[in-house]
Amino acid sequence: MPYISRSVRIATITALGSLIAFTAMSGCQLFNEKLTADPGPAYPETITRGLVFDVQVFRDVDKLTFTNSTPTDFGPSVIWLNKRFSSPIGSIAPGETITMDLHFFVDEWGETFRTGGFFAQRDPAPVVLVEIETIEVQDSVMHGFVIVENIYN
Repeated sequence: MPYISRSVRIATITALGSLIAFTAMSGCQLFNEKLTADPGPAYPETITRGLVFDVQVFRDVDKLTFTNSTPTDFGPSVIWLNKRFSSPIGSIAPGETITMDLHFFVDEWGETFRTGGFFAQRDPAPVVLVEIETIEVQDSVMHGFVIVENIYN
């Protein structure tokens, strides 16, 4: 058995302990990724279809960012991803930029959106469709947004 000096052993143990402490304190995603939540609404298949607005959506791993570049003031609404996952949102004024955490998008069975990331337990899902469900004169209307960038990792 090769001789390992006491200082090398102490340095190794210290480094290992520091790594374990850092992982525990930083909230390692591997151990606390929330896979389920309270169920959300089912996607409204029979909803009235509206316009596709020139609202550009950028996805950066676990964040969804968009700016309301239209003159339309969206009141309280629901943002839908891929005709499955939804998250309620307050009003969006013209020119306002919104950043949403993709972990809060949930489907009708309580499954959360697969965001990915370095320590993620599941492969990331692409964002292929972003829609906003608005209330207009007592009727819900589904409008589309434009996806510009979709970075998962």
